[in-house]
Amino acid sequence: MKQLLVIIHAFRDLFVRWLPNTKKDLYAFAFLVHPRGVEDIYRKYPFFRFLPKKATVAFFKHFWPIVASKITGLQSTKNHREVVGYVLGITLTAKQMLENRALAQKKIVQAMRLAEKMGVKIVGLGALTSSVTRGGLDLIDKVNVNITTGHALTAHIVTSNLFKCSEIFGLRKENVIIAIVGATGSIGSTTAQILARAGYNNFILVDLERKGHLFKDLVADLVKLNRQAHITIEHQIPSVKAADFIITATNAPEAVVSASDVKSGCIIINDAQPSDVAEDVYERDDVIVLEGGLIHTPGVHNNFNFGLHHRQDNYSCLGEALVLASQEWSEHYVINRASLALIDEIAGYAKKLGFHLAEFQNNKEIISKEKLSNVGAIMKKNNVQA
Repeated sequence: MKQLLVIIHAFRDLFVRWLPNTKKDLYAFAFLVHPRGVEDIYRKYPFFRFLPKKATVAFFKHFWPIVASKITGLQSTKNHREVVGYVLGITLTAKQMLENRALAQKKIVQAMRLAEKMGVKIVGLGALTSSVTRGGLDLIDKVNVNITTGHALTAHIVTSNLFKCSEIFGLRKENVIIAIVGATGSIGSTTAQILARAGYNNFILVDLERKGHLFKDLVADLVKLNRQAHITIEHQIPSVKAADFIITATNAPEAVVSASDVKSGCIIINDAQPSDVAEDVYERDDVIVLEGGLIHTPGVHNNFNFGLHHRQDNYSCLGEALVLASQEWSEHYVINRASLALIDEIAGYAKKLGFHLAEFQNNKEIISKEKLSNVGAIMKKNNVQA
């Protein structure tokens, strides 16, 4: 019966975007997602496990956007009424989106039209939906809803992980070495700026060689924020082995950091969907991998299986949509890249709502105090503590 309802709802979603908007006075929000791989499709449609993977992926390539769940529990700060939210899904995998960006954009626009018919006023772009639309720039003249990329709150939460680890371990900012993989991207560049402003000095910036002009601008920004900044530019992943912290934020469809690239006593803050971190890294006892963009949102339930360890934890890109919806935001927020001013603003709004950094975790486990203590001891030997 449950699977029959899933099918019925999918066909409902096909026709809704062609109907008149009957919810013009409703303030609603949405968050746009896509499967990282075929396993995510199986999670929503388990009966497809009986088909070959290639057949399933090919079928969903031509599927229309769907309402994956209804988000409940968020209240407006204006009148304390519940603000309705939806998780909307396009069924292209990460690999398909990067291989056929034109098709990905077409599906995203269809999802936006579905959102509009449901009374949605602002849509958060999740996972690769931001990357394949140039941070929403390619959608501006094609949709009638407001957009935010989630980059502002995500940058705040990613760096909050590092700040909290530094506090727990008593690290000296001038001794810590931070590598950022995908450094010139929207998240990589803004996290670097936040850390430089906070007084961290040593950076290894890793990205593709063809992004030289972006490196130049980023280095100038970091030096302006911190005159003591020591910055190394690299184009190969093994260069991160010198780092105490590694922030990963690429849009690669597969893992880029493996166990051999990471030194003992390192903490990896992984903010990539799909993950930038290979499976063999998680198996090491002397390294911690943190899911970098997780925010705890008390009272809010996404009613969707993101694979997180607590029901009221959410990805911070969704968190940004939640925060803006609570304000009943009526214009675009972050298009392409976030400024430090917008990051500080959204962080303030989130704090007032009681949203905060989620418990340390990754897709395998909640990080135990014992493991934190063990890695902290190795960091002490690496001479990064006070």
